[in-house]
Amino acid sequence: MDDVSEIKTLIDQAKDILIVTHINPTYDSIGSALSLYLGLKGIGKTVTVACPTPMIVEYSSFVGANKLQTTIAKKNFVISLDYEDGSIEKVSYNIEGKKFNLIIEPRPGFEEFSESKVMYSHAGTAVDTIITVDTKHLGGLGTVYEEDKDLFATHPIINIDSHLDNAKYGKINVVGTGGTTAELIARFLTIATNILQALYKTTDSFQNHVTAQTFEVAAQCMKAGGKQIMPQQSIQEHISPISQPQEQIAPPKTQNPPEDWLKPKIYKSSNLV
Repeated sequence: MDDVSEIKTLIDQAKDILIVTHINPTYDSIGSALSLYLGLKGIGKTVTVACPTPMIVEYSSFVGANKLQTTIAKKNFVISLDYEDGSIEKVSYNIEGKKFNLIIEPRPGFEEFSESKVMYSHAGTAVDTIITVDTKHLGGLGTVYEEDKDLFATHPIINIDSHLDNAKYGKINVVGTGGTTAELIARFLTIATNILQALYKTTDSFQNHVTAQTFEVAAQCMKAGGKQIMPQQSIQEHISPISQPQEQIAPPKTQNPPEDWLKPKIYKSSNLV
């Protein structure tokens, strides 16, 4: 099975997906991560997209930029108390109106549980699949990884990155093309505008780090309706430069003819000898 088929199979089975990119992101990483986010949301998946670095204004042109989170929400409410082996007889619950009651019955012969020793916390997420984008190694995910290493250790990771020195830490690794990560993302699903924007920014308007595939992907995105969001240009860039006025050469002055010019001419013959 090739990489594309493996990824599609894993995504088909997934219900809750985390997409995460590295600290201090680039246009390529943000555009690629948001493209995946929008695409997976479009096929009905529950998706969280995260980046440990808060977004800045220059990335606001990307569709979905407001969905980026700097942390992963802890969804499970945990009640903890001191426990001695064999001290619990039964655990049950009941609901009274709008109140949920958790009932812990101690086993005879053991000390009753004290409310002063009960602790509360949040932990865990419902995520079952992780996609890392444009990230060489897990440490590059900053606090998103550091605060929940168990999540990354116990769930399948799809690692998509164009860097040649990627550590290949995923269950599936699509890495090392030397181009842009947006090009790799386009192999799986195309959210045209974001991918086109990522290509445009990463390659300095298609002037650097481009290959034939870069232009092929850009063409596919434009055919799919992708729009190239250009930074607002000043009006002066669209106005032709005003040429300096040239000094006009005055026509030569016409000299006035002598006053007798228009009078009839009388020619006298010379005396012949």
